[in-house]
Amino acid sequence: MNTTIEIAKKIEDNAQSIIDDLSYESIDVYKFLKNEFLRGSITRNYLFQFVFRSFYRLDNAGLTNEFKIAYFELLEHYRNQSNIDIEEVLVKLYIKKNLKGQPTLQFSFVTKMLNTIDDSIPIYDSHIARLFHMSRPSYKDIAQSIDKYIDYLETIQTTYNEIIQDDLLPRTIALFDDKFENNNLSIIKKIDFIFWSTGKQNTL
Repeated sequence: MNTTIEIAKKIEDNAQSIIDDLSYESIDVYKFLKNEFLRGSITRNYLFQFVFRSFYRLDNAGLTNEFKIAYFELLEHYRNQSNIDIEEVLVKLYIKKNLKGQPTLQFSFVTKMLNTIDDSIPIYDSHIARLFHMSRPSYKDIAQSIDKYIDYLETIQTTYNEIIQDDLLPRTIALFDDKFENNNLSIIKKIDFIFWSTGKQNTL
């Protein structure tokens, strides 16, 4: 795996194309979801739920309505909690079988849930996984798979924190702020978007 400095250098070298590939719509929809969530309960906020499902492709994952109802109930339930137990959330959703009648670990969607509550928690998805050379855990033991996923998230979090601490993406972040004026996003959320775009382009 590349070091944080190596990853940051390659991102800086490709900064313009990485930022160009981020759409205004993606930033605006994220901000809408964040603001709607902060306004109050989303349990019966069906506009929020519809936009969330569309933005994060929840409706394209072969999941049941039962899963989606439970998902938004958990999002609301954990709204004011700190140090959320990721394993607990994963297990609660694991028992909600998909359309094929199979239990699944929906780690990516859980990170998107947690990021909605606290944007200092990075999002994990296929583009980010590609960037970090992370493969889907294939252990028969669900606990081992969960542990591996949590290790992945900690690696991403550590990388983002190192980038912030050592100011490793000055050009890329400046280009982000120039394009998306007055975005009011946290520094870690900007990095989240930047890494997502980088992985999407398969730049590294």
